[in-house]
Amino acid sequence: MIWLMLHGDIVIIGGGFAGLEAARLLSKKRSKLSNRRVIVVDAKKTFDFLPVLPDVAGGRIQKKSAVLDLADHLESLRVNFEPDEVVRVDIGSKEVFLKNGGVLCYEFLIIACGSVTNFYGMDDVQRRSLKLDTAEDAVVLQNVVTTYPNKKIIIVGGGYTGIEIATSLAFLLRRKRIKKYSINVIERAEDILSSLPEWMRDYCRVNLSRLRVNAYTECSVEEVSDQRVKLSNGMIFEDYVLVWAAGVVTPPFMRDLKFEKDKQGRLSVNEHMMFSGHCFAVGDAAAFKHGKSVLRMAVQFSVAQARVAVANILKEVKGVKKLAKYRPVDLGLLVPMANRKACGKVLIFKVSGFFGWFLHYVMCIYRSLSLDNKLGIFGDAFK
Repeated sequence: MIWLMLHGDIVIIGGGFAGLEAARLLSKKRSKLSNRRVIVVDAKKTFDFLPVLPDVAGGRIQKKSAVLDLADHLESLRVNFEPDEVVRVDIGSKEVFLKNGGVLCYEFLIIACGSVTNFYGMDDVQRRSLKLDTAEDAVVLQNVVTTYPNKKIIIVGGGYTGIEIATSLAFLLRRKRIKKYSINVIERAEDILSSLPEWMRDYCRVNLSRLRVNAYTECSVEEVSDQRVKLSNGMIFEDYVLVWAAGVVTPPFMRDLKFEKDKQGRLSVNEHMMFSGHCFAVGDAAAFKHGKSVLRMAVQFSVAQARVAVANILKEVKGVKKLAKYRPVDLGLLVPMANRKACGKVLIFKVSGFFGWFLHYVMCIYRSLSLDNKLGIFGDAFK
């Protein structure tokens, strides 16, 4: 029993950017883990490359270029894979409970499960809408829009995802030579992309207009039925396709944990990426306070946070008391749109137009985890 406590497993919940980066680094440092197993738990069988999912929906990127088989990838790393859903985590007993009835005991825990679309408890909306959490969701959205090109497309949420979906579907319909289409972005806030600087919002609004995408702000969905969608401003859309991109939330097991969280259910972590002893949260599962606000969700932060968590696990294994600290370095952000335009900031430089769009795909290729994915995105994006 003492040996088990000293040499327990390292369990990583989530096979996204942060989880797979942690698994990769722990695999490389296997000799320093004293026979501890590394186990990745994820209900999905694939890693879906989130930054290009709107492109999959719009037909620019093929689905196969956006997915990676988790079992094969983790086997190549010599990391154990548990394809199951986590339903509960008991921090006191150091146990992870799975949907199939299995239980994993851990010495170190990394929660890196990311987030899913938030329907805010509106079951009627969830039943009647499409989302974009996986590559399969993207294919379903593409098929529905291609099959019913004359339906009014309503995209709820004017953030990054909503804007990218809108432009990708406009690209899809134009490529199909559909001259009359109706794509409408619905945003509750005063403006689309409300967290971004005004010049970026202006650039995106102008580009949406070029693509004949309508943006309605300061309104929300009031009523949804099989026949129509009614907005709070009185507008009614009939014969519709509803796409929900109005925010994300963490999985139920995370929301059940009795630790401080933000409004999206992300666990508040300290500078070592820890929320409790030997327990780390990284990526979209972590609410890291940077300045006066919580750091936004981004791939660059997910990967960097996973590296800090792994560094601290290795220090704990060695008995080193001084742990590594996470210091965010913001490389910038881009809002890519499907007509080969983008806007954003790279380091201290403003970028826009084709160059910004090009940089987005360069970063996507760089962040891809396999050679097939890199070549696929390159071939699809720049053809």
